[in-house]
Amino acid sequence: MSDTSNINGKELYNAIVSGICKVISRHEYLNKINVFPVPDGDTGTNLLFTLKPILDIKDSISESVSDTLSKISNVAIDSARGNSGTIMAQYFIGMSEQASSDQNLNNANLNELLEAAYEAAKGSMSDPKEGTIITVMRDIAEEAKKHINSDDMKKTFKAIYKVSIESLNNTPELMQLLKDSGVVDAGAQGFVDLIEGICHYLEHGEILNSESIEMHYADDVDADVNIENYDESTYQFCTECIVEGDGISRRDMKETLNEMGDSFILAGTKNKVKIHIHTDTPNKVFDICSEFGKIKNQKADDMHQQVSSSHNSQSDIAIVTDSGCDIQYDTHNSNIHIVPVRYSFGSKEYIDKVSQTSDEFYNELTNNPVHPKTSQPPTGDFISKYENLSTHYKSIISIHIPGKLSGTLQSAKNAVKRMENHNITHIDSFSASVGLGLIVKRASELASEINNHDEMVRKIESLIKNTEIFLTVNDISYAIKGGRVPKYKGTIAKLLKMHPILSTDKEGKLKAASALFGAKKLHQKFAQFILKKLDKNHHYHISIGHSNAEDGGHEIVDIIENNFKNIISIDLVEMGSALGVHSGPNSFIAGIQKEIDE
Repeated sequence: MSDTSNINGKELYNAIVSGICKVISRHEYLNKINVFPVPDGDTGTNLLFTLKPILDIKDSISESVSDTLSKISNVAIDSARGNSGTIMAQYFIGMSEQASSDQNLNNANLNELLEAAYEAAKGSMSDPKEGTIITVMRDIAEEAKKHINSDDMKKTFKAIYKVSIESLNNTPELMQLLKDSGVVDAGAQGFVDLIEGICHYLEHGEILNSESIEMHYADDVDADVNIENYDESTYQFCTECIVEGDGISRRDMKETLNEMGDSFILAGTKNKVKIHIHTDTPNKVFDICSEFGKIKNQKADDMHQQVSSSHNSQSDIAIVTDSGCDIQYDTHNSNIHIVPVRYSFGSKEYIDKVSQTSDEFYNELTNNPVHPKTSQPPTGDFISKYENLSTHYKSIISIHIPGKLSGTLQSAKNAVKRMENHNITHIDSFSASVGLGLIVKRASELASEINNHDEMVRKIESLIKNTEIFLTVNDISYAIKGGRVPKYKGTIAKLLKMHPILSTDKEGKLKAASALFGAKKLHQKFAQFILKKLDKNHHYHISIGHSNAEDGGHEIVDIIENNFKNIISIDLVEMGSALGVHSGPNSFIAGIQKEIDE
């Protein structure tokens, strides 16, 4: 930079990009030191997803500072993830609103922009805590005041950077949890990294990249971060969404949502709001948000499982699946990581097994004249899951519903194309629902015993070959509405009072396996059908799924247990939306997995 007294929009953008590159290079380190508000090891990943899309708007950047900050803030609010990411997005919004007519950045207006950014970020939080990113934001704003009369922006940013480091290093003195854990605040560290990258560009005129920075991976950090004094969050789900509308009352929204959980952040403008909250009822949060405008980008991550994955994993290999997997497992003590599929009734979108309870889903399926449509998880959801898990595991095995039935497997594969240096294997289960659940559950158990990735893949392929599913449909009209069964075939089935039994073939395609006749005691007939599929010379893991028909499910379990002795385990689970949209309520599915000694 030849002129050190003023920074134009393009120069500011390049400086911020330099800072973002620094943050991205450190994201695994930031994950590792993440202990507040929840030690779920995702601060770095959340900042990466919040900031990285800003790199894609280079061609639209002008020399106007106000225009540049407006475009950066618009992107950041759309991509914001997690506590630190949402606060960072609001920080940019505060700067943008203050710089409404600024063509250049200088020491005269820098103080005003940083003060407005700090106030906006603080105002977005329901309960700001000292010793976090907000503390560093305040301290650098106060430092900027001292340089109002200076004409050298480089010196000002050097001074700001120095103060940010001092403020960061003091965060453990302001929060006992950080001190006990032996770390600084991860969000604050990410913010200081951003400032460092900005200073680098202003000093050298170049953007930090992979060739000019020191890369920090998780192995560079002491893995024994002490979280013994951490009080587990009262709430389970880190819940987020974006609300779009005209004249959104942020005050009313904040008052309405404030009692729904903690770590509540409301960022954005009167036309677009980003919600972040820790809660036990994401579905209620989404319902409330929908009253203020159109919601999108819903997310609800299980923080308790993330904490367990970050600090208590007994395996080097993470097992990932999708919510088309119907499974019974301990979400707080398991190496099973689920990426939810989506479904929608008309224009209203839901996250499978999060936005609605099973009863609510099947009630709406029965009463809503609009038949729901399912869709695979966005590729970004898989990238986020893989990035976070790669910080805590050496490799990942991702097992999914058949590629012939859904685009989920392809979405997972597409995620890897946009990632680097990750050991991820994708496997088509050629199964679904409880069959996929049996495969995933056993894979998770094996992962605690086997740390060889290739051997695990071979074991899972063997599990797939020895797992079958059988689905009986109570009312075929749902399969007709969903396009799985031609209308004329459905008419014939209804006339004959026939209930088809479906399975999957070797390629994962649905096929007819048999049929049951008569409207009464369907579950009992289905139990007898399953018994005929069990070989007395073998032992089995069995899982029974029901679609809002728990009593019938229990009776199926009882019949099988009372008439077949070689059962290693038998579970009863609810059938999720991935299959439920086609089977309808009061249907049943069985997964049987033959135990093979190898």
